[in-house]
Amino acid sequence: MDSSRSRRGQSAIEVLVALALLGIFATASAVLLSTAAFESRVAGMRARANALLQEGFEAARQVRDQDFDLLADGPHGLALSMGIWSFAGTEDVTDGRFHRAVTVADAGAGMKDVTVSVSWTPVSGRPLSLSGVTRLTDWRLADTPTGSNCYDTLATGDWTHPVSIGSADLGPGNAGTDVVVRYPYAFVSGVASSANKPDLFVYDVSNPASPQLIKSLDIGSDGINALSLSGDSLYAASSNDAKELMVFDTATPATTALIATLNLSGDADAITVHAVGDLLVVGRALSSASEVVFYDVANPASPSGLASFQVADAVNDFANSEQYLFAVSDSETEDVTVFDITDPLVPAWAATYDLPDGSPDFSVAYEPPGTLFIGNAASQFVTVDASDPLAMQMLSATGTGGEVRDMACLTGNLLFIGTNNSTQEFMILDIEDLEAIGQYSNLNFPQVATGVDIANGLVYVAVRSNDALRIIGPGP
Repeated sequence: MDSSRSRRGQSAIEVLVALALLGIFATASAVLLSTAAFESRVAGMRARANALLQEGFEAARQVRDQDFDLLADGPHGLALSMGIWSFAGTEDVTDGRFHRAVTVADAGAGMKDVTVSVSWTPVSGRPLSLSGVTRLTDWRLADTPTGSNCYDTLATGDWTHPVSIGSADLGPGNAGTDVVVRYPYAFVSGVASSANKPDLFVYDVSNPASPQLIKSLDIGSDGINALSLSGDSLYAASSNDAKELMVFDTATPATTALIATLNLSGDADAITVHAVGDLLVVGRALSSASEVVFYDVANPASPSGLASFQVADAVNDFANSEQYLFAVSDSETEDVTVFDITDPLVPAWAATYDLPDGSPDFSVAYEPPGTLFIGNAASQFVTVDASDPLAMQMLSATGTGGEVRDMACLTGNLLFIGTNNSTQEFMILDIEDLEAIGQYSNLNFPQVATGVDIANGLVYVAVRSNDALRIIGPGP
């Protein structure tokens, strides 16, 4: 055999094998690259569909905020004009590929279930879809207190084992000071470490496990100490010497806006504020000026002064019955000052009451038909018979292990308080027997609880930390 010819034949075969392998590798690489590109396009489309899904929920909330009656049952498309969403047709199409429908279904009085679905077909792929559902509530039907901070509703669930359902962070350098709720919106105030940080925060809490910030406002230096909500008007008390009183329009919560400010006489801080219909009262720090100032807010954008009164010390909180307003203060001898507001345009001083606790008082709530709950600096929760506001009598005092900073109650049932007790900042008291009030349960927070409100069967707490909104519910 010719060995050279054999070697040439072998070399030719090796070349052919190498070329075949190279072809296989090239084909495999092309397939892999093509597959990777396809999967990348599919992932991009899914991300786009998810963004459209979330946008659908935000649009539905905006439609609800415009007018709950616009949430008509059935499938809807969405249209955006001048930054405002509206329903149009039965679906909308984006990029000629993504089909989105918002389907509304009745879920009971003042409630609608909203399902958003997005469908699309990738190139050379099978049809895909995403969907989700949320419940929207007519916030104008939200709970209203029967008295100051007391609600005539029954507790549901196991409040002997409360649980923290959700929370919201105000950001570094912000400390929560108060919270008021008009479900499904929570308004949280704060004091920031610098003047250029926000001081008022509006959250959509329709999903309590995940509150969504929809608006924040910066009022300048010194922040906000307390809030009071009446109808569409939110009133704020501040230490800002140029605007101790502020008024916000919350008719559309997502576009909450400052509509009025007042510079009160002197330089005393505004500590608290309380709205009763068209009557507004501001409580201030002790000074040569008046500590209690009344305003007519029939036109919230232009508060009109009615009367002012000097009391024994700084005023920290207010509560009211139909006829009387109760102010609690730092005074150890005139703990409660009573004003007659039978004619809200002519408020008048009526009486003072000295609690036998020798301590400043920080918070107060009124439970019809005639009970005051008072939290003091001596780590006590005090119950007062106020059936005759001109001759009140103390009923009981319960130790809380910390100053009671704010409170809200379910009439004749439970009372929820915020304290500076380092292990029990949130506490629940059993108030069925007013002469033998006892602790029901508690929770530990990282900082002082400064504000408490109740709505939709849950308790909302402001905390003196940047993680300032806590939503509490009954145990499972």
